[in-house]
Amino acid sequence: MALCLASMAVGGCTYSQINPEAALEDIRTNNGYYELKSVEPGTAKLVLRTPGAVATSAAAQYAVSTAEAPCEGFQHLGAAASSGHGVVYPWIARATRVGSGAEPFLVHEATPGQPIQVRGIGKWSTGGANIAFQHGSCGPEVVRFTPQADRAYAVEFIWGKGMSCRLAVMDATDPDAPQPVASRPVPGCPAPAR
Repeated sequence: MALCLASMAVGGCTYSQINPEAALEDIRTNNGYYELKSVEPGTAKLVLRTPGAVATSAAAQYAVSTAEAPCEGFQHLGAAASSGHGVVYPWIARATRVGSGAEPFLVHEATPGQPIQVRGIGKWSTGGANIAFQHGSCGPEVVRFTPQADRAYAVEFIWGKGMSCRLAVMDATDPDAPQPVASRPVPGCPAPAR
């Protein structure tokens, strides 16, 4: 512990190394874990989140549509961003989240058996002391799948190498053992007009 605190002063130790139980609880509270565990009978729930972004600041804007036509009828849900819960101290993660204006996760009640399109558009920025400011975006990424009754789904905006991105859909009714869901990419959807 003393070594970890000393190395933290230099910048090498994480909150999860200092207090693993509290860090796990901080992650679960702020990534939709408990929402995934509470699905009302006969319903389907989506938890939309943006885990582990590689940039200093990265968020995804989410929208959903039940229109039959691809790329049409999207309803904006809001922005979700990972702010370091479970890695940095909770007060730092909260301050980062408040500064970004994004929520740690979003929840959407879907109609079981009705196909749904989910759109994610990511925005990132880096910068700080002695670091040049850079910014960019990725997407829109759109996937279509059919939620089933009594199931909870995690829809994640995944940042990749070189700030590439994709959407992943998982059946997370058991959030400790999420399973990939058959989803179909919907290519060519335009970004929404500002």
